[in-house]
Amino acid sequence: MRRTLWQRMVGLATVTGLGVVAPFAVGATPAYAQPRLEILKTHEGDFARGGQGVYRIDVSNTGSEFTRRIHVTDELPPGMRAVSVQSEAPFSCSIGGGGVVMVCNADSLGAPQSATILMTVEVAEDAPCTIVNRVRVGEDGDQPNPLPEVTDSDQTTITGGECGDGNGGNGNGDGDGSGSILPINLAGVLPMFNNITTNNNIDSPGASNYSRQRFVLNNP
Repeated sequence: MRRTLWQRMVGLATVTGLGVVAPFAVGATPAYAQPRLEILKTHEGDFARGGQGVYRIDVSNTGSEFTRRIHVTDELPPGMRAVSVQSEAPFSCSIGGGGVVMVCNADSLGAPQSATILMTVEVAEDAPCTIVNRVRVGEDGDQPNPLPEVTDSDQTTITGGECGDGNGGNGNGDGDGSGSILPINLAGVLPMFNNITTNNNIDSPGASNYSRQRFVLNNP
């Protein structure tokens, strides 16, 4: 009588005492089964100074086991303040520290399961022209062998004032990076070499544009 591969493996394990049957047993939990946390932070469009904007935070467990107690934390950078937060189950969220810190907690997150958090922020009148916002998720550190924290960053362009329309500007809101620093026209006496603009680290957080201009006195 021919024996199947499964029958031969079971017989071999029985005779030799090797633990080779367990990984193949029906309904057994693989040794690699565990939760796997992921987080993504996004927003739409630019945020204006003195206005509001909304961040979307998507938290997922893409593993094969339920998580234990987890938390999502967002410590807002200078120039922003959280004013409200909405969350899907199983998260419960709150805002503290004068609107600087948002914390969301959940007893567990299923496998697989995801939930969305919407955080509305208020942008300061003197906010930097570029703001990088970082959020993180992890298991409660009071538990044994907690999962490592996972983070995500979102860069936001701020408009208004010297931030222009998001492409730099001279403070007039036109975003062309030009304009004279002198209030009067000295044509014929001081020929102006105007509109010579240097952009310093325009893509860096908190950076801004400035214009460097020079003139030469004309001999009569």
